[in-house]
Amino acid sequence: MKTILGLVLALTVVAPSLGQNWVLASAPSTNWSCVASSADGTKLVAAVNGGLIYISTNSGGAWMPTSAPTNAWTCVASSADGTRLVAAASWYRGDGFVYTSRDSGSTWSSADASQAYWASVASSADGSKLAAAGDVVHVSTDSGGTWTYLGPTGIPTSATFPLISSTADGTTLAVVEVRAGSSQIFITSSSVWAPQVAESPAFESGACTSVAMSVDGARVAATVDAVNPSGPDPTNCASILYDLSNSGATQITNCTPVTNWTSVATSADGTRLAAVASSGDVYTSTNGGVAWTPNIVTNANWSGIASSADGAKLVAVASGGGIYTWQTTPTPTLNINRTGEDLQISWLIPSMSFVLQQSADLGSTNWTAVESAPIVNLTSL
Repeated sequence: MKTILGLVLALTVVAPSLGQNWVLASAPSTNWSCVASSADGTKLVAAVNGGLIYISTNSGGAWMPTSAPTNAWTCVASSADGTRLVAAASWYRGDGFVYTSRDSGSTWSSADASQAYWASVASSADGSKLAAAGDVVHVSTDSGGTWTYLGPTGIPTSATFPLISSTADGTTLAVVEVRAGSSQIFITSSSVWAPQVAESPAFESGACTSVAMSVDGARVAATVDAVNPSGPDPTNCASILYDLSNSGATQITNCTPVTNWTSVATSADGTRLAAVASSGDVYTSTNGGVAWTPNIVTNANWSGIASSADGAKLVAVASGGGIYTWQTTPTPTLNINRTGEDLQISWLIPSMSFVLQQSADLGSTNWTAVESAPIVNLTSL
């Protein structure tokens, strides 16, 4: 709630309060490999390694298969509104191409960006800028119509790039580079990879198993499950924080008893994190990874997790298991900025329906909806 020049503004939720329990969705039990979410958490996409791609349009309540072919799907990503999707697979049980959809998964097309193995894909908020990582990195600026090799400078040809994440505008990428004996995170441009803006201290090979970037690129979270020579011991931490402003990586020191992390997800601002491992509970953090809380769900071979922009909706998938969803009532905060003689009111895309209301009297019960429809800023969500 905010008061501006005698006018009181508030966001009013138009849905009942939700609990904080994980719910098993009606999706089949199979070898789920990855999952992605729209910004509001309503539209979800999940893929099966050796199977189909499924979508949900009601926050995971119901799932349906798409027309995408059976493939060894390894990764999926979604635009903010959930209409533009990108998925990729490894070649040994499929064709290794990158597939895209511009209609929420109703139809799919493949692009000639084939490699031996794709491990990770990323999308800008509008779905126009895409990136795919595996043996190499490819980028697209036309929603997957054409792809361009993104080559690093000064990196051995033996290096691979299995993990990638993008800012909301798609111009900045976080890329995990792995070579013999070490791996590190690079922050680079989606159009040129030299010189690197920043890089993290080297971790032992296999340390970084998943990476997620905030919408502005200021914070990067990565799962770590190997000994880090430059970090604290033990190092089975659910996250490291990467600060672009000072080109340094800060490893969270209060590590969990869980190892073998497989996936991490972040809210748009990087404060709410969720991580899963190949066995154990789902872990969540509300303070950027400083402290982690285990969520008692089920002991599963977790393979992927995704978050809404506000972090109030989560979806996790398991290999050889099912799909689980979690949601709670978000508490959006109004931001007020002056633009010339006007005031701009904004809030992060909520995972539940909210209505901006106004009143001239804080004590009044007479509140009216603000008529101007909100416009989504795809750079900040």
